[in-house]
Amino acid sequence: MKYYLKEEFLHDNNVKNAGNKARNDVEEIVKREGYQALVLSVDNWYNMSIIKAQIHKAKSFSQSLNRLNKGDELLIQFPMLHHSFFTTLLVKKARKRGVKIQFIIHDLDALRFMNSQAARLKHRIRMRIQESGLLGVADGIIAHNPIMKSVLVDKGVDADKIISLGIFDYLIPNFQDKTGLTKNQPIIVAGNLAQEKAGYLYSIPEEPAYNLYGVGFDESRALTNETYFGSFLPDELPSALEGGFGLVWGNSENPEDERDYYKENISYKLSTYLSAGLPVVVPDYLSNADYIREKGLGFVASSLEEANRLVQDCTEEEYAQMVQKAQYTSYLIRNGYFTKKLFVDTIMALGE
Repeated sequence: MKYYLKEEFLHDNNVKNAGNKARNDVEEIVKREGYQALVLSVDNWYNMSIIKAQIHKAKSFSQSLNRLNKGDELLIQFPMLHHSFFTTLLVKKARKRGVKIQFIIHDLDALRFMNSQAARLKHRIRMRIQESGLLGVADGIIAHNPIMKSVLVDKGVDADKIISLGIFDYLIPNFQDKTGLTKNQPIIVAGNLAQEKAGYLYSIPEEPAYNLYGVGFDESRALTNETYFGSFLPDELPSALEGGFGLVWGNSENPEDERDYYKENISYKLSTYLSAGLPVVVPDYLSNADYIREKGLGFVASSLEEANRLVQDCTEEEYAQMVQKAQYTSYLIRNGYFTKKLFVDTIMALGE
């Protein structure tokens, strides 16, 4: 039997944040592929002492794993929500019983803190125990891209266990393709719009116009060419987006100021735009930049100034071709194509 670990959420404080959607979409996609839920249910360990919480999470995870039999396969989304210091040991025991364990990675502290000596102690412990230790005992791992794979290999993970996803899927119920798109519509920026996350929005030139969607925007500092539409639930956001291009950018205007973490992870914002069938503008350091070029899904720029120029110089014919390709990619992303393909590849690798 094929299972996915369903870790029950204790709180849902970030309902309008896309962070949970990526996990929820993976669950939905694998359910469609015949996976069954293996529930890991815990009490509110946030109110427990550290030792009691560790023991409680370990016991709960052990009880879940004990329901599996030899030959079963278990998919775990990483990082685990209810990880404990005993998780690696419990996974090792399950594997000894003939259970095959796969991980799909959403986030990796090793990339956020490339210089581990500069990381806080708790992050260094997490990298050692959860990332190097836990991922090292897996049968298969789905990483974001080859750079993330190389980081894991440097941490001692067997390269043959790792395959790369490339791009996130983004499921949308009852989506209708957008019509009437033109290159002269405002540029879209969606996500966390706070100063520390999207500081460039507070000092952009008077042209072009921007449509903004998300949390954290300081409306008192809105410029004359910015229109703020508020925040939306992740499933509703792609349909709400209005504009000609979706902009993927970092927290500064100059790409060289961006941390390696943002260069080496898959951009979930990119999937948001593409799921809506919108062409995109991305920085040349983005891990998906080559994919955008190869598939003709938009523009790759080294600065916001160049990005604006590329949009302005684009012909209507060129834009129409981008829209056509973006809408085809939208169909794939909205139907879980990329994740399903990777699971097939992983299952084949496990059988070799």
